[in-house]
Amino acid sequence: MLYTVQIAQIKNLPPETQVIDISIKTSNPPWNVFAPTWDMVSDFKAGRLTEEEYTEKYINLMRYRFKINKGVFYQLVQMAMAGNVALACYCPPNSFCHRYLLKDIFLAIEPKLQYQKEEMPVQVEQIALF
Repeated sequence: MLYTVQIAQIKNLPPETQVIDISIKTSNPPWNVFAPTWDMVSDFKAGRLTEEEYTEKYINLMRYRFKINKGVFYQLVQMAMAGNVALACYCPPNSFCHRYLLKDIFLAIEPKLQYQKEEMPVQVEQIALF
């Protein structure tokens, strides 16, 4: 099963889920092949890239990296077919984020792969005492 998750919400995943950090900030080899570039992240946060432009750049980056890192892509697919794997980064749930783009890439690589939609964290309502 494939999951997506904000790193702050990892505790909400099923037990024994393999968490794959795909952020540019903290990912490690071999999983850092799934991270965007610093320029992409900086340009998007500064408003120099739209969601559409970022999406196009990220997909092109993943196409390039797939050509030279097929084994890493297929390794993650096999892990998700055999157990629970979560693509993790720092973006809030349900915001525009490369983890959702990457999830779609993996579902295109292996259509039999199952995906569990990311749950929104429970919001605790503040009660006014006075």
